[in-house]
Amino acid sequence: MKVLKVLFISIGALLAALIVIPLTILAGLFVWLKLTEEGDEEDLELEDTI
Repeated sequence: MKVLKVLFISIGALLAALIVIPLTILAGLFVWLKLTEEGDEEDLELEDTI
């Protein structure tokens, strides 16, 4: 019984990692995109004033 409990816990942890890790990567990419997008808009505004 103890072996089955450890097996189920490890499978659950693996499934959780397979869901959480890609979502974390996507969230990081989204934040990076938003930060670089704001930087691009500021650069465009500076070019327009020159």
